[in-house]
Amino acid sequence: MITAVQAVLSIASTLVYVFAIGSSFSAVTSTLAKLNSKDVNIRFTMEEPGKDGFLPFLNTRVRFNNGRPEIRWHRKASSKNIMLHSRSAHPMYMKVNVARNLRKTSERIAANDGESDKAIRKILSENGSKNGSMNTWRPYSAPDGIALVLPYVNEHISKQVNIVVKRCGLPVRLVFRPPPNLRDIFTSSRIYESRCDAEDCLYCSDHKICHLRGTVYMITCSNCGQRYIGETGRPLRERLNEHRRALTSPQSYPTNSFSKHRTEVHTREPPPLLEVKVLHCYLEHPVERKIMEAREIRRHRPEIKSRDELAEALPFIA
Repeated sequence: MITAVQAVLSIASTLVYVFAIGSSFSAVTSTLAKLNSKDVNIRFTMEEPGKDGFLPFLNTRVRFNNGRPEIRWHRKASSKNIMLHSRSAHPMYMKVNVARNLRKTSERIAANDGESDKAIRKILSENGSKNGSMNTWRPYSAPDGIALVLPYVNEHISKQVNIVVKRCGLPVRLVFRPPPNLRDIFTSSRIYESRCDAEDCLYCSDHKICHLRGTVYMITCSNCGQRYIGETGRPLRERLNEHRRALTSPQSYPTNSFSKHRTEVHTREPPPLLEVKVLHCYLEHPVERKIMEAREIRRHRPEIKSRDELAEALPFIA
């Protein structure tokens, strides 16, 4: 016959909580001692009520007072209370939703709990929030609309985009994706791949860039300093090789921006070297790359650009 202790141990590897009910405190501690004596690799601990009589369980604290249960919202003492900061580069509606969901969770567990309200106000204050009302907005979402993911630039631009999309009645759901955070920028799981493995790579210097996909990049002519801004979803090396071929054999690419640059600016000179700088990377969506390319064109005003290429970017610049 299988005992309760044996049954618990047989599935212990999949358990987080085990509820043991005993007739007395000594009976529960005796059961705990038996469980811990069976296997050195399995260790059970017991939560005990605090001085106020409350027993913590997940995000609640529970106690019985005169036979009636009292439930309060709870956060572990080890919690650092780190959440979305008020100054982070996220849309305002995301920050408001974080605070709203925190309060909804507390109210769902225990309504009209002054202690929980004080704890929430303290957490929000530690993350930069101030007292007072906050004007917010919601991104436009058409019924059964297709998700349109756009990069979040700032609050003003996001609101203007939202107004235009809503006015046009586009069948989309607007989603503004925040920019990469510091962890995304400064950490990598491939720390030994920062150097280019290609022999005599023409594009990589201090950092490996030729393998990047979904990039917006700027090329500077080493001879005259004129600049070109482009985008590609392919490995950057493939697109840069196309530019070099047009620069080397302009007669084979009569409409290409770099063939025109070679024939008009460096007619009697050997093909100049190209200095490459990646402005944005890991942009998967073509629309997102076009938008960021248009922003950089407006910012830098590059001298090397064909009319056809500008025509593609103009709708995103205006």
